[in-house]
Amino acid sequence: MSMKKWLKLIFFLYLFVFSIELIKKSLKFLEPTINSFIIQTLSPLKAIAVGWFTTSIVQSSGAVSSLTAAFVGQGLITLPISIYILIGASLGTTITALIISFITTTKNKKDFRHGFEIALAYSIYSALLVIIVLILEGFFNFFSKSSMYLANILHPKLSILKVPNVIESVTLPIINLFQFFLNDFSLLVIGFVILILSLKYVGKSVIAVFGGENKTKDFINKQFSSPIKIYLIGMVLTAIVFSSSITISLLVPLAVARLISLRKAIPFILGADLGTFSDTFLAAIIIGQPEALATAIAYGLFGLIGAVVFLPNIELLRKLTKFTSKRLIKISRRKAFYILMGFIAIPLLIILI
Repeated sequence: MSMKKWLKLIFFLYLFVFSIELIKKSLKFLEPTINSFIIQTLSPLKAIAVGWFTTSIVQSSGAVSSLTAAFVGQGLITLPISIYILIGASLGTTITALIISFITTTKNKKDFRHGFEIALAYSIYSALLVIIVLILEGFFNFFSKSSMYLANILHPKLSILKVPNVIESVTLPIINLFQFFLNDFSLLVIGFVILILSLKYVGKSVIAVFGGENKTKDFINKQFSSPIKIYLIGMVLTAIVFSSSITISLLVPLAVARLISLRKAIPFILGADLGTFSDTFLAAIIIGQPEALATAIAYGLFGLIGAVVFLPNIELLRKLTKFTSKRLIKISRRKAFYILMGFIAIPLLIILI
């Protein structure tokens, strides 16, 4: 049984690598069309909206950020534009926890609010991080300059991890078969779909290897002792499962059952936000371009900046979440539904305007 779980994990990791290679190959032929579209439509604000809306729909910031890294690696978009897309994706990925909190069954309104506040804290944190990134990147080009600087240093050292011959030998025969029957746009769509599914099931497979969702929840609950320890658990667990959506969503039923408090959940959220860049980092290594690596590094820098700013101010974020939940919106299931709809509608309107 254990071997079967490991084989599933290896299979979905292979699909992840395969999808990145498929996307990379198809982008080379679609460069003129994509480049023309992006240059004509993407301002920084719209780039944020694209990342926000796309991630809200596919519910995978890893898929969007990996695709963005591929775009940058192929020269289809600039690094600064990718940074705005990524911070939008960071905000968009919070919708999964919002949905989980909405559908989780509760005995009373207070129990529902406790679960919803986990997701709300994640959304508020991400929204504040968007503002910080806009200021630092918009006025000082902080993320584009620092990430490119670090990428130029790290890329020669990490290129050995790419092992291009091995990757191509296990993916190229199937990619060639796909290219024989399908055009490049179809390959890009298929690659993106496989990427979404692989990231979704890699996380579930890792949870299964850990012993299942209940054991993982028990582990999280038992280890919640100090903010730093909670932060590290959130970071490492999310880096392993490739998804902050999965790990943070695990907190919602714990909060509903009153097993964890919002105060203890916030450091985990901050750690998960940093850990979520692991799949983008792996994708960047597979893509093999310094610009793609810079995209992944910038994504990681978001989480580091968030930790520096908010880890010493957990109480401030907790109070802001409580005020928003209890006083500002006086949360209920009906209002939570409106928030979910607005969460999708707002970035869509920004894109269309």
